[in-house]
Amino acid sequence: MKKSILSIFYLLLGLYVFGQSVSHDTIVDTRTGIKYPTVNINGTCWMAKNMNIGVMVQNTGQTDNGVIEKTCYNNDTCNCNTYGALYTFREAMKYNESDLQGICPDCWHVATKEDWMELYKLSVHGNVMQQLKTNKAFSPAWDGNNSSGFNAIPAGLAYDSIFGRKGDWAIFWSSTLYDKNYSWSFEMDNYYRILSGFTDLKMTNTYLVRNAFSVRCVKNKPQTNVKP
Repeated sequence: MKKSILSIFYLLLGLYVFGQSVSHDTIVDTRTGIKYPTVNINGTCWMAKNMNIGVMVQNTGQTDNGVIEKTCYNNDTCNCNTYGALYTFREAMKYNESDLQGICPDCWHVATKEDWMELYKLSVHGNVMQQLKTNKAFSPAWDGNNSSGFNAIPAGLAYDSIFGRKGDWAIFWSSTLYDKNYSWSFEMDNYYRILSGFTDLKMTNTYLVRNAFSVRCVKNKPQTNVKP
């Protein structure tokens, strides 16, 4: 009975927080058959799961060869199945930064810097990072409350043959370049939270595009021009 009351409470809280019904749906990437849950946050439809498409390569040996390639944490396909794949920035954009679709399905695009910055609007309802991160009831679990339904999980990163921070760090590429060597990315870092380095969603342009991070896709809006 208590669980039922709590479920109703959190549902109503979600309706209040976003000022609208938080709609959930599922799409199927016809290229792979993989199902991706989606969530509407403040009028923007996000995939609520990290992208996982491509031929797995060892380490971050992704190349411009006309084939989508991916990195699985520790070169283990099970990690791609659980946490999604890791992509260098160039691979995520399919080596064409002018086409925001990148590795996403048709009618979707790699989340832009502006898409990610829209999530900061959740701050009027509390800590943004906590609203985006999964909770203990989710698998893989993390230490958020996931009131947004975004399902951020700590997938870690890869650089060359180095893998790190799975279990305590989520970092995502945006499709927005800073310069030819760096792109904007967004991170949620439990490790730094413990050290009080930062306590919320962090935007940065300090990582080389050769790093391999997670990727989230956003559904195109009617006014979205995916080929600027």
